[in-house]
Amino acid sequence: MADLSRDELRAHLSSVEAQVRAALRIVAAESKSMQQAHSALRADLSAALIRLQSDLSTSASRTEGKLDRIMGSVTSLAAHRRLTTSVITVVVMLVGITIGLLIGGSGFFAGNAGAQQGSVSVPVQIERNPGVIRPPR
Repeated sequence: MADLSRDELRAHLSSVEAQVRAALRIVAAESKSMQQAHSALRADLSAALIRLQSDLSTSASRTEGKLDRIMGSVTSLAAHRRLTTSVITVVVMLVGITIGLLIGGSGFFAGNAGAQQGSVSVPVQIERNPGVIRPPR
């Protein structure tokens, strides 16, 4: 390299300094745009998170409402089942009592149909000792 004069050297340094400053301005602008993009992305993500939380809350509320309705239906069905069981038990008991009365009554009337009309005599031997009753031998 040839010897450069002071003025040429200053001009060259001045040119390099201008290039470095221009590069620093570009880097600063890029950094600023990156910071703005980062801030915008953060704001978008924050808004999306808020919407998601709201949707989850609404969905949970709907689910709780449906669950409450289902639990009410189950409770109602359990009450209806108990009532139906009670009614069926009473009906079965009444049918059993009616059948028992019919069978017992028909047996009673069938047994009396063959018997004599009037009084019934039972042979009993009374001994001297009052209060002691013995059947005949």
